[in-house]
Amino acid sequence: MKHYWAIVPAFALGLTVSASAQKSQDAVIVDPKVHSVLFENEHVRVFEARATYPASSPMHSHPPFVFIGMDNARAKMRLADGKTVFLDVYPGQVMWVGDGMEHSWDLMSGRVRVIAVEVKSARKPVVGALPAVTRKANDAVAVDPDVHHVLLENDHVRVFDARAGKGRKSPMHSHPGFVFISLGTARLNMTLPDGKNAIFDTYPGQVMWMDNVEHAWELLSGEVQVIAVEVKSAQRAPKAKTD
Repeated sequence: MKHYWAIVPAFALGLTVSASAQKSQDAVIVDPKVHSVLFENEHVRVFEARATYPASSPMHSHPPFVFIGMDNARAKMRLADGKTVFLDVYPGQVMWVGDGMEHSWDLMSGRVRVIAVEVKSARKPVVGALPAVTRKANDAVAVDPDVHHVLLENDHVRVFDARAGKGRKSPMHSHPGFVFISLGTARLNMTLPDGKNAIFDTYPGQVMWMDNVEHAWELLSGEVQVIAVEVKSAQRAPKAKTD
């Protein structure tokens, strides 16, 4: 797990002290050429940040989010309290930024490509304990933990990565509502609960919302590498009644 948390300690410390009384405007408003919204629903807003050296970004803010690195870069960050720290970004890097953050940055090398999953439930102060979430007995992590490895979990999200090579099979399992982010290229033969089959192709940078998925699969080619951000507010939300 340490591979996913190899961040500069000074930057990690800066995340807890960078908020100001009057926050800068939202990143998508301040710097839309870098920060592009991919989709939004009642649980999340997902954006992609892209830039190439020697880009920079003015002071802006982010609400609580999951950070997923997609490329290699080094950025010099200026925090709201005036401190300066460095952040190295790499593919597969995952961080929870639970207090949000406020910063500007200069890209020192490489290419920034980050997927940010902003979690709307985390914006509200929590009063008392949040209800526990329940998962199906055939939850992916329980059924196939060699492929589905939990990276972090808190009151708002559970994040896992899924990795597998050609020929690997995964038995029937389920996923609650989650954001799917692919880092690898693969072709899978998916088997659904009704016995039907469908081909599913993944590619780097593929991002989508999936809700209450259940399937088995066989990896026909390539390598699966997926980061899944399960959003607990989607599990806690009341289910619509059906006739």
